[in-house]
Amino acid sequence: MVSQDLRNGVRLLWNARSVSAVALLALALGIGAAIAIFSVVDAVLLKPLPFREPDRLVVIYEKNPALKKYKLFVAPANFREWQRQSRTMESIAGIVDTRMTINAGPSGGMDAEELSAERVSAGLFPLLGVQPIVGRAFASEEDLPGHANFAMLSAALWQRRFASDRSIAGKTIRLRNQSYTVVGVLPQGFSVLAPDVDVFVPLGLAPDAGGRMLTAIGRLRAGASIEQARAEMETIGASLESADPALDRGWRPSLFPLRDEIAGDLRRPLLVLLGAVALLLAIACANVANLLLARGAGRRKEIAVRLALGATRARVARQLIVESLVLATTGGALGLGLGRAAVALVARLGSTQIPQLAAARVDLRLLLFSLTLTLATGLVFGTAPAIQLSDLRLQEDLAEGGRGGTMGRAGRALRNSLIVAEIGLALVVLIGAGLLMRSFLRLRAANAGFDPHNVLTFRLPLAGGRNYNRERAVAFYDQLTNQIAAIPGVRAAGGVSALPLTGLGVGSTLAIEGRPLPPPGERPMGLARYILGDYFRAMRIPLVEGRFFRDTDDARAPLACIVNQTLGRRFWPEASPVGGHLLLLGLDPQRSCEIVGVVGDVKADRIQNADWPTYYAPYRQIQTSAMVMAVRTGGPPLSLAAAIQHVIRQLDPDQAVGDLRIMDDVVDRAIAGSRLDTALLAILSAIAFALSVVGVYGVVAYDVGQRTHEFGIRVALGAGRSEIIALVVGHVARLAALGIALGLAAAFALTQLMSSMLYEVRPRDFFTYAAISLILGAVALAAGYLPSRRAVALDPVTALRHS
Repeated sequence: MVSQDLRNGVRLLWNARSVSAVALLALALGIGAAIAIFSVVDAVLLKPLPFREPDRLVVIYEKNPALKKYKLFVAPANFREWQRQSRTMESIAGIVDTRMTINAGPSGGMDAEELSAERVSAGLFPLLGVQPIVGRAFASEEDLPGHANFAMLSAALWQRRFASDRSIAGKTIRLRNQSYTVVGVLPQGFSVLAPDVDVFVPLGLAPDAGGRMLTAIGRLRAGASIEQARAEMETIGASLESADPALDRGWRPSLFPLRDEIAGDLRRPLLVLLGAVALLLAIACANVANLLLARGAGRRKEIAVRLALGATRARVARQLIVESLVLATTGGALGLGLGRAAVALVARLGSTQIPQLAAARVDLRLLLFSLTLTLATGLVFGTAPAIQLSDLRLQEDLAEGGRGGTMGRAGRALRNSLIVAEIGLALVVLIGAGLLMRSFLRLRAANAGFDPHNVLTFRLPLAGGRNYNRERAVAFYDQLTNQIAAIPGVRAAGGVSALPLTGLGVGSTLAIEGRPLPPPGERPMGLARYILGDYFRAMRIPLVEGRFFRDTDDARAPLACIVNQTLGRRFWPEASPVGGHLLLLGLDPQRSCEIVGVVGDVKADRIQNADWPTYYAPYRQIQTSAMVMAVRTGGPPLSLAAAIQHVIRQLDPDQAVGDLRIMDDVVDRAIAGSRLDTALLAILSAIAFALSVVGVYGVVAYDVGQRTHEFGIRVALGAGRSEIIALVVGHVARLAALGIALGLAAAFALTQLMSSMLYEVRPRDFFTYAAISLILGAVALAAGYLPSRRAVALDPVTALRHS
C-alpha cells in the first residue's frame, strides 16, 4: 500500500510540474540554509572541544571593576598562588602569546621566517589531555628558568618546514638565533585560544617576573562546579590583596568556561542566525503548504470521487501526506546538496576570523539532522492540505461538476493566514538584515584615526644572525627607514610596536608628576606605543598640538612622549597637556616623560570599542623587541614589496619579515566578523524575501485562475476591469498590511536581542523599519497585481467557458 502511495505521489507531482518545481525550490533553499547555519552553530557552539572532559576546563583572567577592566592578563605572582592555594582546581597552566623567528639553514634549509608562538606551562598538555603525534610533551624540569630551550611544533610547521620528518624529536632547530631541542609534534589543528600557533616553548617563569602577561587555563576537580571555583578564587584574591595591596588592590580572578571563551563574541550572532534560518524554514513551509492548498482546490472533485467509491478518509489523508513526504524528501536531497556547498563556502570565507569554522562539515550528525528536518518539514506543510482535502462534503463537491472547486471559507481563511505569516516572518528577517547592513556600513565608514589606504605593513622581529643590542638595533632601524624612504614611490616610512586594530598590546599604569599618586589598584592604565621614523605621517595620524618626535629625542635626551586626545582629556580636562610630565609607573624602572605633542585618537583593537588613553615614546629612548613597519606609498603598496625586502636583505640577510600585508587588509580583518554576520543574514533575508513574494504570487495566481469563471460573470454583468483588479489587489493589500503589522510587532521585540551586534544603529531604527515595510508591501501588491492583470485581459466569453 505504501509503495502504491509513493508511486501515486510521484506521478501526481510530475503531472503538476510547475507547482512542484516552485515547492521544491522553496524547500531546497529553506532546508539548505538550515543545514548550513546549523553546521556553523554545531562547529562553534555545540561540537565537543578536542580535549579530555572539556566541560571541566576554564579560562582565568584578572578583573578590576573599579577600573572597569574585566578580562586582563594575570600577574605571575598571583598565578603561582592560585596553583598553590586552589582546592577546586585539579591543575592550572599558563600561556603567554609571543613571536619567534626560525632561522635559515640547518633548521629547515629555508629562509628565516617569523612564527606565531606560545610560551606554555609544562602541565598544559596533560591538563588538556592532548598527546603529541610525534615525541613527547614538555617535562616539568624543562619549564624552569634557564632550562627552557625546548620546543614543540605544530603539525602545520612540521609539515611545511620539516617534510613531516618523524625523527624530528631530539633534533635541534634555531629559534631567535638560539638552539632549541624539539621534543614533540602536536596534533593537526591543535589550538587553545589563539589560532594557527606554529611553535610552543616552555613558560620558564622567573621567580621575580612582574607585570600582567599570562592567560591561565584551569581544570576543575571532579565534582567541583565553576560557581564553587569562582567563590574560592574570590577568597584567594582577597587574601592576595591584603598581602600585597601595591600589586592587587581591587584585582580579583575572573573565571569563564573554555567553551564560552573560544566562542567569544560569536554566540549571540550565531543564535540570531539560527533564529533567522528557523524563520526562513517556516516561510518555506508556509509557502509550500499554501501552494498545495491552492492546488488542492482543483483536486476536490477527485478526492470526492475517491471517497464516494469507498476510500476511507484516513486512506486519503495518508495518500496526501505521502505526497508531501515525497516532495519534502526530494527538496531535502536538493537542500542537502546546497547545504554542503554553503558549508564549504562559509568555512572557507570565515575560518580566518572564526577558527572553529574549519571544523564545520556535513557529517553523520548533520545528515541525521537533515533527515529529521526533512521529515518534520514534510509533515508540517503536508498536514493542513491533508486535513482540508479529506474533510469534504461529498454532495456539494460532486455537484460542482467540472468547474474546479473552491476551498470554502475555512480553506480561504487558512491560505490567507499562511500568506500573512509568510509576509510577517519575512519582514522580521529583512529588518534584522537591514539593521546589520546599516550597522556594517557605519562601521566601514567609521574613522579609526588613521588613513589605511596605500600603506604596506610588515613585522621585523630583529632576531636574525646578529646580536642586536640597543645601539645596533637603533642603527639598523635608522638605516632601514632612511633607505626605504629613498625608494621611488615611497611617501613616508616608520614603525610602531603594535599596529592599530590588532590588539591592546603593552600598557602601563599612569600618573601625573606633581600630583598626588593614586593608591595601588586605582591607578589608570594607558596603552604604550613605541615608534620610529615618520610613523605618524605614514599612517596620517593628525598632530593636534605640539610637535612630532625629532632625531634629537634619543638616549642622551630626557624622555619625550606624545599622548592621544583621550589621555590628554583624562588628565588635563581644562588645559593643554603639552609641557606636562607623565609618570610611567608600569615601566621598570619607573620613568617620567615630558609631553611634547598631542595626536588624534587611534582605535587599538576594535572600531566599536572606546578609545584607550595612549602614549607614544621614541624607539630610540625605549627599545622593544620587535617593530611593525608602516610604509605609505604613492601607488599600490604591494608593488614595492620586493624593493623593500631587498633593502632588508642587504642590511641583514638573516632577518625574517612577518605579516606582510596592506593596511586595508588589517581594517578588513578587524570588521570581518561583522561582515560575515551581515552577509549571512543578508543571504537569508534575500531568500526569505524571494520565498514570500513567490508565495504571494503563486497563491494569488492560482486563486485568480480558479476564479476566472467568476470574473467572466462579473465582467458580463457590467463590472469594469479596474474593479476586478481592485478586488484582487485590495485583498492582497489587506493581507499584506496585517502581515506587516504582525511582523513589525515581532521585529520590535526580537531585534532588541541584536543590540550588542549593532554599531551606531538602534535596534528599533525607524528608517529601517519604515523602508523595509514599504518595500515588502509594494512588492506584495505587485505580486497580487500581475495575475489579476492577466485574468482581466481574457475575453469575457473565453472566461465564461473556463472550467
